[in-house]
Amino acid sequence: MDTTLDRIRLSEQIEEAILKAIRSGEYAAGSKLPSERTLMEMFNVGRPSVKEALLMLERKGFVRLKRGVAPIVLEPTPKGAMEAIADMVQAMLADSSRRSEFYDLRVTLETFAAMEAARACDQDDLDALEEALQACRTAKGEAEAFRDADQAFHYCLMATQQNSVANALHGALIEWGLYNPEHGPGLESIHARVIAQHEAILNAVKHGDPAAAADAMRTHLLTRKDAPQAN
Repeated sequence: MDTTLDRIRLSEQIEEAILKAIRSGEYAAGSKLPSERTLMEMFNVGRPSVKEALLMLERKGFVRLKRGVAPIVLEPTPKGAMEAIADMVQAMLADSSRRSEFYDLRVTLETFAAMEAARACDQDDLDALEEALQACRTAKGEAEAFRDADQAFHYCLMATQQNSVANALHGALIEWGLYNPEHGPGLESIHARVIAQHEAILNAVKHGDPAAAADAMRTHLLTRKDAPQAN
């Protein structure tokens, strides 16, 4: 590991040096980094600089820190990448224009997924989608149960793509609040409309009609784009 330091902030230099060592394979996923004390000696710096560098690496998903144990190197994953930017995204979502842009990203992802599902999904995919749709029908009128079933339908559709990056991004968008469930009076009628839209999406997928599947998904998500957020 290169331990030569420049005039840049010490913690940033230490972070970059450790990250370079991880990327080069010097510290493989699952292995332990040197202890804080050893890193202090290697870089000839105080504990605060080392601790700050490790905390930055933890926030970015490269290491796991636990009191009394040397830092563990983590395998970079798409989900980890989404978690690393979650706080920044949440701050941006307070702006309505930015929130709208993120929701449009969800629309783009799922519209493409629906189109591709109509082109290439197999019977197992169709069975899973049908099961998810049936769960929505069963949960009709029950706010929390329907929310879970509705989300499961969308997760199931994205899963047909077998793309871990797309799935991680889509899952993060939902977790960040880009879901917009409708609520309030007339819940059963709202749920009935959502179910009908899900049925339209699934029917287009079953019939191998990419354009219809994409249109059905886009219509479904744009209907809910401006739904008020539950308190």
